[in-house]
Amino acid sequence: MRTASKENIDFVDEKERELFATAILGEETRQFLLTHPVGKLLHHRAKIQYQQAEVDALKVDPDGWRGWFHARRQLRVIRNRAEVARLFIAWVGEAMVEGSNAELELNDYRK
Repeated sequence: MRTASKENIDFVDEKERELFATAILGEETRQFLLTHPVGKLLHHRAKIQYQQAEVDALKVDPDGWRGWFHARRQLRVIRNRAEVARLFIAWVGEAMVEGSNAELELNDYRK
């Protein structure tokens, strides 16, 4: 999608303005993840954190000398780390999907 400035467009109504803003936001999110060093870093770290949580969870021994209660606490911490990473990836993914959907709807909006 070509990016355009909102100031140069005469919108039919507020819905068209919102669709345009959502489409632009989705494209900016995609570009942030693909080209910006911070976007690349955050996405990479989220993936690594999620993968590390899987590795760490497999190391937890519920039959260890500290017992199942300690293992449950460890797993809870590990799951929380994985959930933060998963949420980040989900949020940026949702922004891109919503942007793509808004772009498709915008293409058909004035027809």
